[in-house]
Amino acid sequence: MADLVEITGGDGVPAEPNWSRYFGRKADRDPASEHRQRVISEMRGAEKLAVVNTHAIQRLIVAYVTFDISAKAVLKVGPVVPAPKTKVPTYNPWWTTMQNAAATAAALEKELRIYPRDRKNGGKVAKKATRTTGGGYLKSRG
Repeated sequence: MADLVEITGGDGVPAEPNWSRYFGRKADRDPASEHRQRVISEMRGAEKLAVVNTHAIQRLIVAYVTFDISAKAVLKVGPVVPAPKTKVPTYNPWWTTMQNAAATAAALEKELRIYPRDRKNGGKVAKKATRTTGGGYLKSRG
C-alpha cells in the first residue's frame, strides 16, 4: 500500500509563497504576508477562494508591495525630478512604477472579485429566455 502524502492547499487555501524570492528586505516581506492574509480572508468570506488562484493572488501581492515601495520613493522626492544629464523636469521613474503597480493591482482585484461590487459578477450567468410565438404552439414566421 502506498504512503499517503499531504498536498498543501487541499482546503482551498493556497500555500504562502516564500516572499524572500521576491523581496530582499524583511521590511517588504512582512507587508506582503499581511496583504496576503487580508486577501485570503476576503476571498474566503466571499466563497471565491480556490487553489487555482494561487498565482493571481501572488501577482496581486507583488503589485501591492511594489506600489508601497514606489509610493514611498515618490513621496520622498516628488513625481517630477530633473533629468540626470539635461536637468529638464521629467517624471520620476518611481512614479511610473507606482502607476503600473496600481493598474496591475486594480485589474487583478477585479479578476479575483475581491471588492463587494465585483462579487456579483462571479456567480452563475442566467440564460436568456427564448421567445416563443403563440405559447410555443405556432410557428414563427420571421
